[in-house]
Amino acid sequence: MSRSKVKNLLLLKQIHSAVSQIKKGKLDKALETLDKAEKSARQSNSIDALYYILFTRGGILYSAKEYDQALETYERALEAGSDLLKSDPENEDYQHYMGTTLSNTGNLLKNKGEINKADEYYSRARKVYYELTIKDPQNALFRSYAGENLNNYGEMLMDSDSLDKACEILGEAVDVYETLYKEKPDNLGYQAELSVALSHLGNCLKQQGPEKDVASKKNLEKALEMQEKLLDQQPENEKIKEAINLTKGRLEGL
Repeated sequence: MSRSKVKNLLLLKQIHSAVSQIKKGKLDKALETLDKAEKSARQSNSIDALYYILFTRGGILYSAKEYDQALETYERALEAGSDLLKSDPENEDYQHYMGTTLSNTGNLLKNKGEINKADEYYSRARKVYYELTIKDPQNALFRSYAGENLNNYGEMLMDSDSLDKACEILGEAVDVYETLYKEKPDNLGYQAELSVALSHLGNCLKQQGPEKDVASKKNLEKALEMQEKLLDQQPENEKIKEAINLTKGRLEGL
């Protein structure tokens, strides 16, 4: 067996080991394994594997609220993703890698309170996913990630009082998830994400003033109806209960 194949097999084993450690809650051990895997990936010039390692490591650090380390790791993942795109600029998977990492970096920066920087990353992810969904309009995975980024982006803009842009972005999120929901009406994930987008959009419209109250109420009532149906199917789901309370609160005064 060639030396490169041996390196790739060892690298794959390290990545699988780290994933297994994450599932067991052994995050420190997983980070240690990923550090070793990163060195192996760089030695073997396995950029695809290097991206995955860095993305996974960034997610662990983000979950652990080690925001500065997570940001540094995501930035290195973006460098690896850029290298992948240089080698194959039309590769949709590589574009998806970049979109996901940009969106996650936006989430991270939002949690750090760096709103202007978060706006930049969300906006770049929005552009990536817009282009991907134009090229591959039937790809539900790309559309779902696009919708998630739009939901998070719109919520951040609303919190920073950029209401006109927030309502525009949240309207796009509603459009994305309404299409996915029509295609797969039994998909509980699409139902949940659509209800969140509708609730956010309704709240955004409400904050724009009384002239938007009718549109606001329409979106909020639709969100509440969907959330109550979801609760019927998942009566122990605390997140749905929280979402219902939030939407009901937003409906007050309309």
